[in-house]
Amino acid sequence: MAKLALVYTQPLNLLAFRFVGAFLALTPLVILWRFPIPNVRKSYALIGTGLFLHIGHFGSIYVGMKLGASASIMALFAASQPVLVIIASALLARKVPAWNIWASLTLGLLGAALIVGVNMQGNEGYLLGAILGFTAVVALSIGQVIEKQRKIGVHPIVATWVQYAFASVISIPFALAFEGLVFENALPFWGAIAFLVFGNSIVGILLMFTMVRQGSIAKVASIMFMVPGVGALIAWGVADEIPKLIAIPGFILAMLGALWTNRIANKALPTNASQ
Repeated sequence: MAKLALVYTQPLNLLAFRFVGAFLALTPLVILWRFPIPNVRKSYALIGTGLFLHIGHFGSIYVGMKLGASASIMALFAASQPVLVIIASALLARKVPAWNIWASLTLGLLGAALIVGVNMQGNEGYLLGAILGFTAVVALSIGQVIEKQRKIGVHPIVATWVQYAFASVISIPFALAFEGLVFENALPFWGAIAFLVFGNSIVGILLMFTMVRQGSIAKVASIMFMVPGVGALIAWGVADEIPKLIAIPGFILAMLGALWTNRIANKALPTNASQ
């Protein structure tokens, strides 16, 4: 849906629309349910996590797509997220990840590199966009690990609301300064924004927050394994992205890496709070 929305606007504008929309949608819930507002210390901690989860992750994806990277390659990078979570957890704990973790990541990235090479066709923007796609997954992984380790003790709705408030304050001036207010008043644009706000920013992020806080990083990681196939189907139907036959070996290699990654993640990541 982000790819569709970017036909009618620019990446920083899309970020601002998404964050402001999610903040406004969550505000009535925070008021009606009278959730306690976090203090300054907890708010700073939430903002720090939000820099990775929202601005770093979605910002990199939107700019990468606008530069020419396909939704399919973004989905392939998403499949490497489980092993990146393991690596981030190990590095933050000052431990060295095992060889099979690095090997599974390398296998997946080799497949992605083949696809990028096939689709690039001299377009440097596609390569830079693909790199930003991988950067987005790294940011998401770091944000998830930090969220898990900090245990701030704030309701997920309030935590998400605070983060979107901060993200709105940051994204609006950046969008206006670098792009101006740019959007086409078209039904597909508003439909894509509605999906990104309610389906992705609210339902998706709240689900991720809840699962991570309950200790289910492995479940979150396993869900990411389904992203390449689903993402390719959506990209085909919405953005008319048809995979090239010559790129199929790259897809197979990347999916083998994802399979290996998923197996490692289920063994290495905690599945309940007691762990």
